[in-house]
Amino acid sequence: MDGQSYTLLKDSYYGTGGYQSGDYLLKHKRETNADYQDRKRSAYYLNYFAPIVNALVDPIFKRKPLRDGNVAALGKQFLTDVDGHGTDIHCFMKQAGLVAKMYGVAFIVLDNYRVATGRAKNLSDMLQQRIFPYAYIVAPENVLRYETNTKGELQSITFREVENIQDGRIEYKEVTFTMQGWKIEGDTHREEGTYQLGRLPVVPLYSRLLDAQTVLPIPELLAVAKTGAAIYNHCSWLSEILRKQTFPLLTVPTLDATDMVVGNNNALGYAPESGHAPAFIAPPSDPATILQGQITGLIQEMYRMAGLTFMTPQGNQISGISRQWEFERTNQQLANFALQCARAEEQVMTVFGRWINQEIRYTVSYPADFGIVDVAGELAEAQAVLDLGLGNGLKEEVLKRVLSVYCPEMEAGRAEELVNELATEEETEKEDHKHSTAEDEEQDEDE
Repeated sequence: MDGQSYTLLKDSYYGTGGYQSGDYLLKHKRETNADYQDRKRSAYYLNYFAPIVNALVDPIFKRKPLRDGNVAALGKQFLTDVDGHGTDIHCFMKQAGLVAKMYGVAFIVLDNYRVATGRAKNLSDMLQQRIFPYAYIVAPENVLRYETNTKGELQSITFREVENIQDGRIEYKEVTFTMQGWKIEGDTHREEGTYQLGRLPVVPLYSRLLDAQTVLPIPELLAVAKTGAAIYNHCSWLSEILRKQTFPLLTVPTLDATDMVVGNNNALGYAPESGHAPAFIAPPSDPATILQGQITGLIQEMYRMAGLTFMTPQGNQISGISRQWEFERTNQQLANFALQCARAEEQVMTVFGRWINQEIRYTVSYPADFGIVDVAGELAEAQAVLDLGLGNGLKEEVLKRVLSVYCPEMEAGRAEELVNELATEEETEKEDHKHSTAEDEEQDEDE
């Protein structure tokens, strides 16, 4: 992967860089520099790339996953402040997920403070001053070199990081992590140190399942971003046609047509003896129609390549079953990425535990089903099941289903309490029914 591809992905998401300056416009061979600069100033970017990326990330982080484990005080504080800037683990993983989905991979680096000696004397000081490992995200475009073993496990990796910005000049430094320690090389200083982690403090988060030997994959959305750049150029061509050729041109008979400048705000003269009446003429609309159709087709291709065709209007009527199968493919794609996020988060906590010399058993379960639930339909089906009167035990199962649909944010403990309350009420009703039946039988015997 070259740096230009990563730059295109970033610019496509944020609408910056070549889209803001117009440099992504292709210059025609016979186009003058003045016309090209004018076209760059009037260009506009239809950003379909960002909604596509968000649609493949937001559903995974819509609700907080179930996190569990034996996490000590430092670990709990880390989960609420991962990067030293107050970002909790949920927001941090979403940021990493966006980078991974956009670039194909995001590297989560867990570093430790190097000047903590003398600042913290006990655990309370460490918590209060936030002197414990922190995490940050590195995009693949900043990876300079790396080494792996036969299993594909990272043995060393070197990043390029910004060291200082002064008067608009950016100074970089190289940060290297190996199995034995770290090294920082900048323009003005160099330092290094060792650690006993047994692994690199770097966790890669991939956007999809890959071969174990792949460290820097081809971004899966690169073709989508390139299609967005093609749409950007097509829109510029269409604007040129609309601006220069759409408005009709008046034709009038005149004897002085030699020095006339033809344009939309002028008229085209012809010899009076031709016998034609004044009229408006306009160029054919075929080029504009072709471009409009091409733009529409490219937009649909962007969503198709991303597996989001159900989000675009279809020309032909598509059955509900076909739509369902389309979403099932997207649902599986989201579930696979959720699994990648869970694995990366668990590895982050493992590395954190090694930094503080504590064994941390930590698990996280991201959602695996991202279907849109029809609440009204689910409630109607639940009522229909209850109307069958198949037994009291079925009521508990129906209640569980209703709670998961109608109250998805409810904690598991509270849901269990409601189910137990229903079971208790059913037992009470059963006992009351027995007593009522017994009293009726005694009354019949007395009579």
